[in-house]
Amino acid sequence: MFSTVRAILSPDSTLNNDPFPALETDIMQWDWPELFCPAQSTGSAAKSSGSGSDEPKQNLTSGTGSLNDQKQLVPVIDERKRRRMISNRDSARRSRMRKRNQLEKLSNEVKQLLIQNQELNNQLKTVFDQNHCLRIDNERVRFEYGILQQELSDMHRLLLFR
Repeated sequence: MFSTVRAILSPDSTLNNDPFPALETDIMQWDWPELFCPAQSTGSAAKSSGSGSDEPKQNLTSGTGSLNDQKQLVPVIDERKRRRMISNRDSARRSRMRKRNQLEKLSNEVKQLLIQNQELNNQLKTVFDQNHCLRIDNERVRFEYGILQQELSDMHRLLLFR
């Protein structure tokens, strides 16, 4: 980060007993983006943001950085954030649409199943009604059979006695 830093205490500060003496610094090499743009200092964070490689790569660790370089990086970072925000909004919108479509699909399926269930209940009721009628008819026929069998047996006895 720092290649050469030279600090010299000013003679006036030691005489005045200033607890924070003024420093004269001679900075030879400085990484501005690393200090002011921590998101840009890691190469993996910038690559993983999915912003693409259409922007020119800047050598963040080379030579003498300046305030101009830092000012140029801020709009690039803002642009990346803006594009990421737009991408996130689009993704959220698509997700909401998928969820809405799935909900509509499930709602339609529920309606169809309710209709089908009602039709099956109606058919079941009809079958139960028919079954009940057939049981009544069957009991009536059995009763008539018993009566006819009794009459036949009575006639058969009459014929034997004659």
